[in-house]
Amino acid sequence: MSTPPTCRTVSVTDRRSGSALDLFFREAGPADAPVVLLLHGFPTSSHQYRGLIDRLADKYRVIAPDLPGFGFSDAPDAKRFGYTFDHLAEMIEAFTDAIGLTRYALYVFDYGAPVGFRLALARPERVAALISQNGNAYEEGLSDGWNPIRAYWQDPSEENRATLRALLRSETTRFQYAHGEADTSLIAPESYTLDQHFLDRPGNDEIQLDLFGDYKANVAAYPRFHAYFRAHRPPTLAVWGKNDPFFLPAGAEAYRRDLPDAEIHFVDAGHFPLETHLDEVAGLIRAFLARTLDAAQGQALFGSLNEASAPAAAKDLLDGMRGVFGFVPNLGYALAAEPPVLAAYIAMLQSLGATSLDPIAQQVAMVAASRANAADYGVAVHATLAARLGASTDIVEALREGGPLGDPKLEAVRRFAAAIASKRTQVSDSDVHALRAAGYDHRTAVAIALAAAAKTLVNTVAHLARPEIDAGFRPAATGSD
Repeated sequence: MSTPPTCRTVSVTDRRSGSALDLFFREAGPADAPVVLLLHGFPTSSHQYRGLIDRLADKYRVIAPDLPGFGFSDAPDAKRFGYTFDHLAEMIEAFTDAIGLTRYALYVFDYGAPVGFRLALARPERVAALISQNGNAYEEGLSDGWNPIRAYWQDPSEENRATLRALLRSETTRFQYAHGEADTSLIAPESYTLDQHFLDRPGNDEIQLDLFGDYKANVAAYPRFHAYFRAHRPPTLAVWGKNDPFFLPAGAEAYRRDLPDAEIHFVDAGHFPLETHLDEVAGLIRAFLARTLDAAQGQALFGSLNEASAPAAAKDLLDGMRGVFGFVPNLGYALAAEPPVLAAYIAMLQSLGATSLDPIAQQVAMVAASRANAADYGVAVHATLAARLGASTDIVEALREGGPLGDPKLEAVRRFAAAIASKRTQVSDSDVHALRAAGYDHRTAVAIALAAAAKTLVNTVAHLARPEIDAGFRPAATGSD
């Protein structure tokens, strides 16, 4: 269970003026857990992260501040404060010092990207990982939607400045949320309504127009950001709403130019994918953070996983696995840490094989449960076994990638197993009706429950041990792409 977020303010000293500003922030999660720092964009605030905080705070300490001039943070007069991205970054750096952050995964979006990248430049040793969600750092990522702002960069006249006021209107704010979304009914109206409330505060228009003008400094800073990427190589995930009218998919793909190992994912969404595709994006983020941020698991907990690490009592069990696969899977060595646990898992698989569920459907159920548990190892193993059992290339590819299955009966199995795992075993009447509509009965439901239970056990051990996926379970091993 995630912990409910607290909403607080902290006094931060502006080193330029010596005056103090109150910065609002949301915080949730265990105090001793790895930290994820969420930096919001225009025209929003930490409110945009309400759903993501809920999805992450069961494992991580999640902190989301409102930038000065945004949300519930202080918004001093534009002429007195001087709203530039350099200044915003200085204030967020002071914020991290004020609350004692020394290491964090940095999540950046929109304006949060140039602020966060400046923070990374100033304190590179603090950045454990980088997540960019529609957070641009490359010129090819800027769409034609920036043309009015580009005109203001080139000629900062009052006429060009006045033209930009259209970007502060309520219809423009709603456009940012709705553009590129197939189902706008998923967008909570309080999101853009709250954003507009803050935009409409007296004096806030001048703050936003100043930042529009200063955004050219971000483009000028791109080479410095790229140099940071190359020098420090933070583990990086770019997850992008591919229909964003402002930041193009090319901006996500460009990260690989300086960060060859960056993970790039696109979702069928616009500028604010957390509003409409929260579970999809949160799943990608959780899997990424588990690989890059969790420090007490994997080798730190298990040591090396190999023949030498396995206790003698597990030898016969491991030899049996070698007979099935032609090798001992890395996860097998992790389970062998307690031989009775490995024996119990093998017995569960043998019992599943004796049920009324056909062999390919068994693999489908175990893939679905593994995917619901964000267990890539289990997905790889059972997609491979499905291929060996004669599943079609399309089915195997869908199992590996997570899409729906073309076979209606297998799709029903997939959905029911996913429901068991994702709903903490309490499936709905709707889930039961869908299974029965595919021609299955109560026996199948119980068999799928066994498959999900088996995967709960080994998915947990996989998350603890962090075994590398064996070459024999990768796509090339089955001939699928």
